[in-house]
Amino acid sequence: MAKYIVEMYGLSSEITELREVEIELEDRARLGDVVRALMRKIPALEGHVIRTEEDRLTEYYAFNINGRFYFDDRELQVHEGDHIVLLTLATGG
Repeated sequence: MAKYIVEMYGLSSEITELREVEIELEDRARLGDVVRALMRKIPALEGHVIRTEEDRLTEYYAFNINGRFYFDDRELQVHEGDHIVLLTLATGG
């Protein structure tokens, strides 16, 4: 098992009233596992940040991992020590 810290900004931080959350995942975890772990730990994210009954984010959110953005790459492998940030995507007008 490995521990990961997920930083949260925008609405996800407002919903949870947290700036970061610690999750534990098996070795060789994937981004879909991160989403499932977040949903288990913080059920309030479901429907707003995480699609209902799915292991993917809604279209208004993305992960930034080590400086790169990932929107729907559930098979991306994460590694212990990765800098994982959950962000609200900016909308313009």
